[in-house]
Amino acid sequence: MSLKEHNKFTDELYVLGVLEEFQNEGIGKKLLKNVEKKCKKNGKKYLTVKTLGPSHEDKNYKNTRKFYEKAGFIPIEETTELWGEKNPCLIMVKDLETCN
Repeated sequence: MSLKEHNKFTDELYVLGVLEEFQNEGIGKKLLKNVEKKCKKNGKKYLTVKTLGPSHEDKNYKNTRKFYEKAGFIPIEETTELWGEKNPCLIMVKDLETCN
């Protein structure tokens, strides 16, 4: 897990990974809650994440997007300008002021 600060309002969850054999045990959810608490403590209002977009048919990233959506992130934009035509980037955001 790694955070990247963009400005005084927003941090980006740059990396969050759980080994496949430990997925679906609540580890990612706990890590994300800790990140959110840290961001809120530091006065951040938003948390963003970038992941492979839905126009790419990778099933693993479909699960990744579901994880973030279930955690309260909403998709903002899919673009090929960041990672290229073969790797569409989906930018998602979460309003930290509305989460517990």
